[in-house]
Amino acid sequence: METPPALWRGSFDQLVFGTTMNANSDPIDPAGEAPIAVEAFYRYGYKGRPMLAIRAPFAMGAEGAEIVGRAIEADGRRYVVVSIARQISGPIHRGEPFGVELRVADAREGSAADR
Repeated sequence: METPPALWRGSFDQLVFGTTMNANSDPIDPAGEAPIAVEAFYRYGYKGRPMLAIRAPFAMGAEGAEIVGRAIEADGRRYVVVSIARQISGPIHRGEPFGVELRVADAREGSAADR
């Protein structure tokens, strides 16, 4: 069985409602890969973090390790997924809505909190 690319990038810490990049993770070069196109619904705040509700572009594990650290494109902007948040457990199915914490992939565009 092949290891998903996101798992090659470094270690991940488990949060109560999702997965986040560990501060000790290897640096990620989002410019080195094509962004994953996602369907975005709305922005919201969760525990002081700006979040974006998206529809899962593919099936993945409950922690979302396959998308954490990856570049995504939503509403014509490019971001990197820092963490996910969900209210349910179990694997994430394609098309399932869940929240992602983002950072802007291109530093010239400002911060994700400004959007």
